[in-house]
Amino acid sequence: MYAAPHRDRERIDGLATFAAAAFLTALGLVAALARVGAPDTVVAALGPLIAVFGLLVIGLVNRTARLGDFLAARRAVPPFYAGMALAATAAGFALAFGNDAASAFAPWPAAAAGLVGAALIVGPLLRRANVSAAADVLATRFQAAPIRLVFTLITFVVGGLTAAAGFAAAVDALAAAIGENRRLAEVAVATTLIAGVVPGGLKGLLWSDAASFCAALAVAAIGAALAWSGAGGGGEGVAAAWLAIPAEPNDAAFLLRSAAGAFALAGFLPFAIPALGAPQGEAQRAGASGLILALIAAALGAAALAGFAPGAAAARSPIAAALVGAAVWLPAAALARAGALTAGRGFGVDLSAAYARFAVLASQRIGLSRLTMLLAIGASAVAVDRGLVDPPRALAWALGVNLALVTPAVALALAERGGSRSAAVLLATAAIVFAAALGPDWRSAPPQQILVAALVAGAIGLLAGALGALFERGDPPRDATLFDPFADLPFSAPE
Repeated sequence: MYAAPHRDRERIDGLATFAAAAFLTALGLVAALARVGAPDTVVAALGPLIAVFGLLVIGLVNRTARLGDFLAARRAVPPFYAGMALAATAAGFALAFGNDAASAFAPWPAAAAGLVGAALIVGPLLRRANVSAAADVLATRFQAAPIRLVFTLITFVVGGLTAAAGFAAAVDALAAAIGENRRLAEVAVATTLIAGVVPGGLKGLLWSDAASFCAALAVAAIGAALAWSGAGGGGEGVAAAWLAIPAEPNDAAFLLRSAAGAFALAGFLPFAIPALGAPQGEAQRAGASGLILALIAAALGAAALAGFAPGAAAARSPIAAALVGAAVWLPAAALARAGALTAGRGFGVDLSAAYARFAVLASQRIGLSRLTMLLAIGASAVAVDRGLVDPPRALAWALGVNLALVTPAVALALAERGGSRSAAVLLATAAIVFAAALGPDWRSAPPQQILVAALVAGAIGLLAGALGALFERGDPPRDATLFDPFADLPFSAPE
């Protein structure tokens, strides 16, 4: 089993320190340009462009042709950095959902419980199975080609909708920062997404997300310092309104909506990604680090609302515009990267034949994943350019499809019950119940209705699949405790 040696950890910490210092130095140069009289529009636009350039460099530096790095980051990402990636994705999710989160998760503690479940339960469970994606669990347990194809398509839909939502939110934020030039913002976001996830897979995504979180957190800390120094004003009420728990009757319908929101986030595939790059036994530490960092970021962000609020004196400075512009779109881009990687990993790996097939098919697997990720990013760019993407609704559908069809199938596979036939029963039952619960007006269904219908469909589908498993012997199981193929196998010669 691979474990990152001490020299690798020192190298990782050194590169992270260098990247942080370079980003802060670049922002200092922007401030210097403002002091010498550079145009305000130029100063404000330089902040976001610095972040774009930084992500391009990080993504290209982490390119790899090794299957273990591409699919699982060689299981060598320290938990703290994996936690930063999780926090960045969670922040992007909150940014993309915006104010509609209050109507989708009733109340917000349901969303918090779901994120805790994803970080401390679901992600570590997948990591313990020695897989590189949830699709590997499905491909190993349900080996029939038609079932694997259906799961591939479903996973692509979940990832594609997530990528489109993050892409749209990132474009909106970046366009506002650089002067409403949406086409330029679309090109910049698409370029950073391609560089951040296509060349390096999971390895590139984790380091790009960690860098995005660090940059956004630094700006939030500056804004909080301005607010606490008395330079801000006018932003405290925003956070208080968002965190307020609405007064709703504590009845069965309310509890069902809360459960739907919690289970939808707990099983959301993009939130499980950071745990898959952590060393064995470190996935829960990575999740705990992500939760702690998310809390810190939320506290600093709430305080920064006052420092960078429109009524604050600091907010009228072009330097403040550059800072906010450099940070606000980065979490949304992290969410889009997670969606693209999810879509690209829909082709699961049958780990029961890992040693026999990986060495031969490494380049084909990487090429297929890259092509699928490019397709998801390109489709997102076209849809956003044509104004077809509403981020909250896209995320609601991604959560709903994932909860109704993917989460119960993964639960059945991890329980090692049944095989391809019981999976087919599960999918057919859940799809029928999901469609029936939404009804003919499914296009206009609100997020809460989508999530509740998905919870009911997933529960009934899981029950049907479990009953079907009683009459099925199942596909050959795999003993996941013997080895971790993504850390143990020599996929390519040393570089």
